[in-house]
Amino acid sequence: MNKGLKIYVSLAFVAAALAAGAWLLRPAGGGMANAALAEFQIEKLTCGSCVSNIESALTRLGGIDSVEVNLTSNRGRVTYDPSEIDSKVIAAAITKAGYPASVRLQLDPQEYDALQQKQAQLGQKYLASIGDRLLARRDFEEIVQQRAGSAISPEQQNQVWQAAWKDVLQRELLLSAADKNRVIVQAGEVDVKLDELRQGHQGLEQLVVKRYGSMENFRKRLHEDMIIKRNIEDHVYAGIDDPREQQDRLQAWYANLEKETEVIIFDPQLKAVSQSGGGCACCNS
Repeated sequence: MNKGLKIYVSLAFVAAALAAGAWLLRPAGGGMANAALAEFQIEKLTCGSCVSNIESALTRLGGIDSVEVNLTSNRGRVTYDPSEIDSKVIAAAITKAGYPASVRLQLDPQEYDALQQKQAQLGQKYLASIGDRLLARRDFEEIVQQRAGSAISPEQQNQVWQAAWKDVLQRELLLSAADKNRVIVQAGEVDVKLDELRQGHQGLEQLVVKRYGSMENFRKRLHEDMIIKRNIEDHVYAGIDDPREQQDRLQAWYANLEKETEVIIFDPQLKAVSQSGGGCACCNS
């Protein structure tokens, strides 16, 4: 596809961190009956080794069902048996392992069960929630189909899903930020931009149909691009003219956006392909 059709927003610097930024519907555990859930704010997290250290420390305790640590948001979620252990003891164990932790919120077994049931119901129609935005299965499947084209192997399908998820997650985070700032782009503005693109690209319609399925799909994406661009220009770059300073500001702003926006994945396949592992040597167990 002509590079000119990749308009407005390029945030390649966030791609590596996107897969680690999602909270999952259910932490990977045994499904303990009458489990409670606690979420912790955790300091001094830097890499996968930190996650492993915390998991090791907690699995030595009785009553722990599952542990999930998010490096992007510096938070951890633990499901546990409240008759055997409580959230303060868990926080103390994480702190003792070298990562100061405090209880951010907790749900008793009834509250946690109600949350799971609600998310399971949403999961029948939606793959994930990103902030206040819900990702419809149909929309995501269309994106996957556009990327995959003809029949592919299961291994290739996972790769396509992972790439599509990274793209969608970044886009939904940016649109969520624009929603909060009530950014508006009128239909007439989109028409003007479409006319400019038609003048600059011969055979635009054919390229659009090949890449996006229809001109209607492309127009929707163009509208979103313009909203994202306007939000960044008005609320991120405001008062900054130097391109390097703009880039630094954009990276800092996006990192904060990623930490503040809760992402919950409902679909097991998407959950699996979104996870990225790997430790490092920056901390010791």
